[in-house]
Amino acid sequence: MTFEKFREMVFEYAAAKKANDFEIYIKKTREFDVSIQKGEIEKYKDATTVGVSFKVLKDGKVGYSFSETLNEQAVKLLVDEALENVTVIESEEQDFLYDGSGEYASFNTLYLGEFDRLTAREKIEIAMELEKSVLASRPEIFMVPYNGFSHKTSEIYIANSSGMEVYSKSDGGHIFAMALGKRNDSPKSVFYFKVGKKPQDLGLSDITTRISRDMELLFTAKPVKSGKYAVIFRNDAFGSLLSTFSPMFSAKSVQKGFSLLKGRLGEKIASEKLTLIDDPFLEMSPVSRTFDDQGVPTRRKAIIEKGELKTYLYDLKTARIDNRESTGNALKLGNYRVPTSISHFNLVLENEGVSFEDMVKTIERGLVIIELDGLHSGANPISGDFSLGARGFLVEKGRIVGGVEEITVSGNILNVLKNIVETGNDAKFSMPGMAGFSSYAFLPSVLVEGVDVAGL
Repeated sequence: MTFEKFREMVFEYAAAKKANDFEIYIKKTREFDVSIQKGEIEKYKDATTVGVSFKVLKDGKVGYSFSETLNEQAVKLLVDEALENVTVIESEEQDFLYDGSGEYASFNTLYLGEFDRLTAREKIEIAMELEKSVLASRPEIFMVPYNGFSHKTSEIYIANSSGMEVYSKSDGGHIFAMALGKRNDSPKSVFYFKVGKKPQDLGLSDITTRISRDMELLFTAKPVKSGKYAVIFRNDAFGSLLSTFSPMFSAKSVQKGFSLLKGRLGEKIASEKLTLIDDPFLEMSPVSRTFDDQGVPTRRKAIIEKGELKTYLYDLKTARIDNRESTGNALKLGNYRVPTSISHFNLVLENEGVSFEDMVKTIERGLVIIELDGLHSGANPISGDFSLGARGFLVEKGRIVGGVEEITVSGNILNVLKNIVETGNDAKFSMPGMAGFSSYAFLPSVLVEGVDVAGL
């Protein structure tokens, strides 16, 4: 049954039951996931799932119901359960339906289909080659305990009784590997992660080159003396750090007093070098969209422009409270059953930036941080404070001279943003943060002065 036919049946039955305000959300996902261990398939998934969320609004209350099938039986189940739930669920927050007004962007790169054209055998061979090539990249690497190749195609359909009806189909994939190596009885691990819209974007050679180079330097790693350092947060580390603190941009966090950015619109909160954009139209991103999960048109927006905080991120509820328009940032983080939260789509920097090598040349003595540990426990998104284990490289007189480990970097995220003195041109997707695989950071390396480092 098509999405449109199922919507028609649900809406006819809801109207017959005297419901006035209602919305249907359908998400169909095809997901492929494979990982390899010692040349054998360790995990394999190739599945298509459908989830339906139906909500009814009545007297300021909202009732939800769910289904995993599109058939006549599900029509009655969805409507009857939602109408029953709306009478018993208490909530202090008022919900709204979007009327479908506004302009929806149009571009044809949301779904490319390149992953879907591969056979299952070809996908398994990519994963096999990943483990094999990482193992072969250095003689000291003896195991790739974590690795995987995944891709996903998602279709989202939303319609409501106010006349809004939108549909989107998008796809993308990612690949990752963690290698274990040992030299002189000193074990080291290196992790790398890539995201793309096409299999060619995932470049195995990039992964093996990065893992091999990082591991060679980490074999020389040792702590440095405690003090303040000029620090380059490499692209993946900076993306992970900023993603961890991204809830501070949510209007809901601000309104509840859980954001250190409350009351700071229009203030300089970061370096003039920093213009931070939420770009829902980033072509190489799997999560780019033309509407959010409330059906509101998405748009490209500067959250921070030349250091000045320009906007919070809004959904319909929080926009109504602040008497503003939604920024189109309502997302179901996880699955179709969860209520929408507020999150970015793709965090990017607008700055042109310099090469990573040129950034290193400007440092007399400093560090390159390539990995941060404990982001879930050592970072406080409300205060902005963090204290994190870290690994990376030592820089002396403009050159990387060795590895660094067993150190802790600490501070406050706003001080990091204020003390950025240079940005790179090496933007890369980092591992998703608090928002999971619904949002990404596509950020370059940044050079930050005066970072507290605890070591020897």
